[in-house]
Amino acid sequence: MSLHQDKFQPLAHFGKLAAVFLLLFPLAYGGEPSPSPLVGQATIQLKNSPSPQNLSGMDLILAPTALIPEIRRVRMETWRTDGLAVQKNAEGGEQPVGLKIDFSDGYKNLDLQAMGQAAANSAAVRTRTDTNGFFTFSNPPPGKQALYGQYKSRYAVAYWLLEVEIKPGQTNRLTLSESNAAEVFNRFEKKSEARP
Repeated sequence: MSLHQDKFQPLAHFGKLAAVFLLLFPLAYGGEPSPSPLVGQATIQLKNSPSPQNLSGMDLILAPTALIPEIRRVRMETWRTDGLAVQKNAEGGEQPVGLKIDFSDGYKNLDLQAMGQAAANSAAVRTRTDTNGFFTFSNPPPGKQALYGQYKSRYAVAYWLLEVEIKPGQTNRLTLSESNAAEVFNRFEKKSEARP
C-alpha cells in the first residue's frame, strides 16, 4: 500500500503548486489598475495664419474639479475697473457706482499669471506640450478632473478650463483648440485687399 501512496504523491504537490500559481498570477498582473493616460494635441487658429498653429511648451495642469469655480472667481476679480465712484446710501454706508468693466478688450484684462498660480496651487499632475503641441498625462487620477492650460503671444491669448473624465483602463483623448477654450482674444486682423 505504501507503494501506491508514493506513486501519487508528486501529483499532490503539483496540485498545490498549480493552486498557488492560479491565485498569485491575477494578483501579480491584474491587481494593479492598468494605466489610463490622457493624450491629445493643443492648437489655435490665429487670424493671421491660414492653418492652426501647434502650441508647443504650454503647461497643462490636471486638478480636482474645485479648480473650475476658483479660476472663474480669480478671472472676475482681475477685470480692470476704471472710473469707480462711491455713493453714500441713506444708512451712511458706501455703495460702488459707475463701475466700468471693459469687456471689449479682455486681452488687456486677462491676468494669466494670477489664474496660472491658482491652477498650480491645486495641481494633481502637470505636463508640457511638445514641439508639435502633443501632450501626455501618463497616469492621471481616474474620475472627473479639471484641466487648465494657457497660451499667450503677440497676437493672441487664450486659456482652457475644462472638466474631463479619466476613464480607467483605456487611453483618454482630448484636443485643445479655440473651439473649446474658455476665452480667446485674437487681436491680429487680416489686412483687407485693396480694391481698384
